[in-house]
Amino acid sequence: MFTRSALIAEARSWLGTPWHHQAALKGVGCDCIGFVRGAAEPFLGRVDHPMNYAETWPLYRAEERLRNEMARHAVEIDPAHALPGDILLFGAGKGPAHHCGYIAEGGQLLHCYREAGAVVEQDITPFWAEKIRGAFRLPGLVEGNL
Repeated sequence: MFTRSALIAEARSWLGTPWHHQAALKGVGCDCIGFVRGAAEPFLGRVDHPMNYAETWPLYRAEERLRNEMARHAVEIDPAHALPGDILLFGAGKGPAHHCGYIAEGGQLLHCYREAGAVVEQDITPFWAEKIRGAFRLPGLVEGNL
């Protein structure tokens, strides 16, 4: 078991890690999936996730690849009940969810995307809130001081 505060602290230790497609190495490079996976690994052990996706796959494919892979490692929950340390999935338009990040306290989002250029912590603004497509909770996550 591990606490929400421990997971958020680990995720924050990735802040500033440069965006790099299909990477998952703290301080060196990651994308959103590599960041979420990498921050979870100290608590869950190695998280196998195929890193063979094109940057543009959500523009041309309708399968819920990210949701399906996330469901292999975590429990899907109602996004309205998501708490700090839980994972949010995001999508644009009618395509599948294609972005993910951790909720932090105070309505913050820890995530990595090309336009930010690195792992960042930002408000969950209306721009992000309207794109929420799902939420997941990692196994073993328990309440803890935040």
